[in-house]
Amino acid sequence: MNRILVVHYSRTGHTDVVARRIAARCHADIERIEERGSREGVIGYLRSAAEAILGLHPPIKRGRHRPGDYDLVIVGTPVWFWSVSSPVRTWLHRHHRSLNKVAVFCTCGGSGHAKVLDDLERLCGHPALARLVLTEQATGQCQQVPAFQRFLLELKRVRSVSDPLPPIQEQAPA
Repeated sequence: MNRILVVHYSRTGHTDVVARRIAARCHADIERIEERGSREGVIGYLRSAAEAILGLHPPIKRGRHRPGDYDLVIVGTPVWFWSVSSPVRTWLHRHHRSLNKVAVFCTCGGSGHAKVLDDLERLCGHPALARLVLTEQATGQCQQVPAFQRFLLELKRVRSVSDPLPPIQEQAPA
């Protein structure tokens, strides 16, 4: 098998940028969590806030990939009101039993990221092999951010110690 899946939700696109960059560098499949409803505008923002604060599980569409078919699943979420985004919460509730090894990341406007990473690990059912936080401002240039590089190196280190997974693509400095 030796496969990697990057699963994420992104309302504004910041988390999507990071997920795509991670997937490209790790030669991973990617799965964007899709919802049945809209989160556009003020109503979408308020809905997101309420669901995050209350820990709700909104309906999401069935994905193309089965996480149990992967050796490593990397889960990404934006920080919503110091919480995991509700679509990611739903996805983890649905799939946590099939997750073997996980890494987690989040994007945020400011604070709440430490709690969110801890909550992601709890929702996954075990500790993450690597964790990453990026601010929204850093997402566009994430490949030059030291935390992004450390995250990839940690994944590479963990994989070389455990089962053989595909190598992470090295990138020359810009």
